[in-house]
Amino acid sequence: MKYKYLLYIGLFIFSSAMLTAQPEKMSYQFVIRDAANELMKNRNVGVKISIIQGSTAGLLVYAETHASTTNANGLATLVIGTGTVVVGAFEGINWGDGPYFIKSETDPNGGTDYTIVGTNELLSVPYALYAVNGVEGPQGIEGPKGDQGDKGDQGDPGPQGPKGDKGDKGDQGSIGLQGPMGPQGPAGEVGGENQQINFNDNGESGGDAELLYDEVSNHLTIGATEINPNAALEISSTTGAVLLPRMTTAQRNAIDASEGMMIYNTDVHKFQGFVGDSGVITVAASTLAAVTYFIGDDGVTTDYPAQTFTPSATGLLKNIVFTVSSLSPGFQLTVELYEGNTPGIGFFFHSQNIIINSLGDVTVNFPPTFILHEGQIYHFILRPTVVSSNFIGILKGDLSGDHDGGSLFYYNQSNGSFDSAHPDDIHFSVHSLVNNQGWVDLH
Repeated sequence: MKYKYLLYIGLFIFSSAMLTAQPEKMSYQFVIRDAANELMKNRNVGVKISIIQGSTAGLLVYAETHASTTNANGLATLVIGTGTVVVGAFEGINWGDGPYFIKSETDPNGGTDYTIVGTNELLSVPYALYAVNGVEGPQGIEGPKGDQGDKGDQGDPGPQGPKGDKGDKGDQGSIGLQGPMGPQGPAGEVGGENQQINFNDNGESGGDAELLYDEVSNHLTIGATEINPNAALEISSTTGAVLLPRMTTAQRNAIDASEGMMIYNTDVHKFQGFVGDSGVITVAASTLAAVTYFIGDDGVTTDYPAQTFTPSATGLLKNIVFTVSSLSPGFQLTVELYEGNTPGIGFFFHSQNIIINSLGDVTVNFPPTFILHEGQIYHFILRPTVVSSNFIGILKGDLSGDHDGGSLFYYNQSNGSFDSAHPDDIHFSVHSLVNNQGWVDLH
């Protein structure tokens, strides 16, 4: 079995508050595919990691081995610095004496027969690792005197002194203040019918048969002679209406609002409500749809696009939508999602295969595990899954799009990369579950 080895590296340094503390580690992730470009899922793999100084053929300063397992997405994760050491000591590497290269050797069958080899330069040494070998800087100048601290708590009282001699009889003091009110007497007999609310009616206790309250359910009824068991508040009237609080936008924004509140905004003349903590919104889109671009791979010519985008808000990715304007039914398409502004290069998020049988919007739903961050550039690729005579056409702009945070790219079959079609865009939209608490119009 032949394998394709796709590698994506993320480096993170873990240390205590002091930069010189140990241990030092680096997180390392990679994806394995077979010759049919299928993910190698839930499979044991053997990996050897080497750190080389100076060049790809330079001095081997450290090596270790790992036994890892790919997950359901073909992704395996290991931590450099925790494997079985073969050469050197990870904590003894002088990161300031670079450049350094990472050489990875992989046995996709879980052993030590490493058939997949790749070497990549560490273009940026993690700050915390570099700081371990750095020279301590000079002491800074003394800062300004701080503010005076708060007054301390009063100390405990000292021991009581000896009893003094009895003094002379003093003059009679002035009359003291009136004492507190005595305890309330027992309640009198309650007037009115059961559940009636008693109130002050011109100085006398009064009640109304159509003003009722049930203390068990906390339901209140106005204008009816019975409590409605399904309504917390019932107002029955043919001569009047409910008048909600009326206020300006500034007055509304001064409220410490809670979910479910309603007001009437006198600035915009609309009823408004305060919505809950989250909702699905469009975080990136291009709505220009003027031209059809065809996707296919007949074994001779391969055509497919990629689209970069920048989310307008941080949230949990729900789906990506694009529009099919022409197709051969049963067309198989692979949708790949990456972080990065160069199609095919960057941190791989997810890949899934879909079958398209109809025209119109195609919604590609994603597992609820990928958070898109506001301002970060991502891209997705729409790639034919198999070689066939089938094709689909998707809508795009006519040499221009309206998503300023991204661009359309075309796959270049001659060199295997992507060519930018800026400022054009695919007709697409990206939707995320975003914390979006706030006031919304109710009509």
